[in-house]
Amino acid sequence: MVKKILVIDDSPSVLAILEDMLEGLGYDVTAVSNGQLACQLLETNRYNLIITDLTMPVMDGIVFVQTAKRMPNCKFVPIVMLSSVEDEDKIAEAKRVGISTFLRKPIKEIQLKTILQVVLGS
Repeated sequence: MVKKILVIDDSPSVLAILEDMLEGLGYDVTAVSNGQLACQLLETNRYNLIITDLTMPVMDGIVFVQTAKRMPNCKFVPIVMLSSVEDEDKIAEAKRVGISTFLRKPIKEIQLKTILQVVLGS
């Protein structure tokens, strides 16, 4: 069964890169530009993994994770957060609210493969 991944980032180019990488690895990918749209999807869809940006308009990554972790479809779904931000306090806060791991942008395909193996066992 193909694993489903939800990707959230406000940068169209980052979304396209992640979508290409993940689909190339055989995953079913849904990509959206903000946390609010992602929350709407989580109301009716199930995902095996969520990859989200930290800094986004409408709903930032931390608020998204807090909201998502309260949703029945997402309570135990691993969340990987990406960011180019070097703010260690923000990273620590993201870990406190429930992310599985944090990766710095730009993301390399080998990093992504390694995280997928660890988080999804695939």
